[in-house]
Amino acid sequence: MHTNLPIISSTGIFHSSDKFSDPVKYPDGSVTRIRTVVDYELELYTEDGGQLHTNGVTHSIHKGDLMLAEPGDKRQSTLPFTTAFVHFGTSDPAVRDLLHSMAGYHPSVDFDALMPDLNDIFETSLQFEPDSALLASAKLIAFLCRAKKYCTIHSAAGLRGSSYSVISSAIEFMKKNYMEPLTVASIAEHCCLSTSYFHRIFVATAHITPNEYLIQIRLAAAKMLLSTTSLPISSVAFQCGFNSQTYFSDCFKRGLNMTPREFRQSYMHPDTLPRD
Repeated sequence: MHTNLPIISSTGIFHSSDKFSDPVKYPDGSVTRIRTVVDYELELYTEDGGQLHTNGVTHSIHKGDLMLAEPGDKRQSTLPFTTAFVHFGTSDPAVRDLLHSMAGYHPSVDFDALMPDLNDIFETSLQFEPDSALLASAKLIAFLCRAKKYCTIHSAAGLRGSSYSVISSAIEFMKKNYMEPLTVASIAEHCCLSTSYFHRIFVATAHITPNEYLIQIRLAAAKMLLSTTSLPISSVAFQCGFNSQTYFSDCFKRGLNMTPREFRQSYMHPDTLPRD
């Protein structure tokens, strides 16, 4: 599968007092000029203090808060603040979808778990080895996938009552039964919720619809079968819960920008390819 890895433009630890060092011109509580984000901006705040203003929404900064700004966002900050940061660009649709799903401000992620990974990205990107930039980009993708889980947990924690446990139960149910003809209504029924309410809290938590999440689970299972077995594509489709090979191929093409056969050809030796 063709992938355009992120290109890191800058990274490190930013102390606002270093850049805005004149206490007369920039006293505590002063606000930086508003600017438009050009690249993706990932920040993990390392100290309490200051505020972040993004697209007209204000957040008080605390150690362990994480922010991901997308190109086109309008942002400014109230001084002082300190943050670990990575600024980067990407043209890959899958990476952009990942970034869009976790964009925004996320209070109280696991600082102790994430900060060592950021430090590793910093150190790797500053090395002068031939493949250091490539390795740093790969580590950044791994970091984003891990950070998304913390962002999702935070989003779920903000839901009323036992919503988080309900969504966790729904996801577990989908993973165990993806090969069955599941519908959003049947998943909601499993969770003892109305379809409309279940759909709303699922999207608020996972930033994706239940049906889209189910398709992702099914596609992941399909990729495993395509790359490790010689089953006909039609059999793979039905074993993974798709009601037709045509629908399976359409979902696969939209999700991975290639057909199931093209995916299989990229993973299997030509002599092992079945004739579908």
